[in-house]
Amino acid sequence: MSTATSQSAAAKPRPKKKQLDPVERVGKFAAIFTAFLTLVPIPIVLLVSISSNWVQGPFAGVTFEWFARAWSRMDQAVFVSLQIMVIVLTIDLIVALPASWFITRYQFPGRSVLRSMTSLPLAIPGIAIGLGLILSFPHLRESGWLLVAGHVLYTIPFLLGTLIPAMDSPRLKDQEVVASSLGMHPFRTFFTVTLPAIRRALFGGILMVVTLSLGEFNVSFFLFTPTAQPMPVFLFDSYLTGRIEQAAAQTIIFLAMVIIPAIFLEKFQKQQVGAA
Repeated sequence: MSTATSQSAAAKPRPKKKQLDPVERVGKFAAIFTAFLTLVPIPIVLLVSISSNWVQGPFAGVTFEWFARAWSRMDQAVFVSLQIMVIVLTIDLIVALPASWFITRYQFPGRSVLRSMTSLPLAIPGIAIGLGLILSFPHLRESGWLLVAGHVLYTIPFLLGTLIPAMDSPRLKDQEVVASSLGMHPFRTFFTVTLPAIRRALFGGILMVVTLSLGEFNVSFFLFTPTAQPMPVFLFDSYLTGRIEQAAAQTIIFLAMVIIPAIFLEKFQKQQVGAA
């Protein structure tokens, strides 16, 4: 009896492995290929940065001297990038918070058009933004404010894109109505009801602005000045004029600056999906 049962069990066909359809195969290949192109250069740059002489090959010797030299020459560019990022983030918050609240709380002619225009800079290449600002306000370039304006135009749509959907939540609007009916001043309502409710979206938008401002090259390349050279432009110049090992070390330091907020942003987005 047990033998027959075992034979019948063995005779049952094994479940076939699920076959990917052509679209899924292409998508899987594209994802792997993209990850390969994105990640492979990083360890190569790291190998170059610790090589004593990359021209002689990867086995010429290991040294960390290039990192010390890199930091001694790039500290000014790091300071400029951080300074620009702080100014841009401050301007973005001052503009985006009230703009998002106004767009989502009031009905007025052209509201949908204005809401669509908030994402218009996303369709404009950074080169076009830089050239447009240079031709329109050439006298502001030497002061460095034209570079700040370019970063603001490039980053503020991303902040608006996270704040507007969060502020447009029907639940949040109901909470504000309840607070108003209890006699709370609109200014106090905004800081005690609205801001706590959108804190996740606000934090995600801030991280996005920080990452984009630190890593933006096209706008920076057209608008920088010799006295205000941000990190992406500095790295470009280093690869053209300096030792490749030192430029690679500077790249690793810069990647650490950009990747840290990017990791926080990725974790934040996963938390958002989980909360939803």
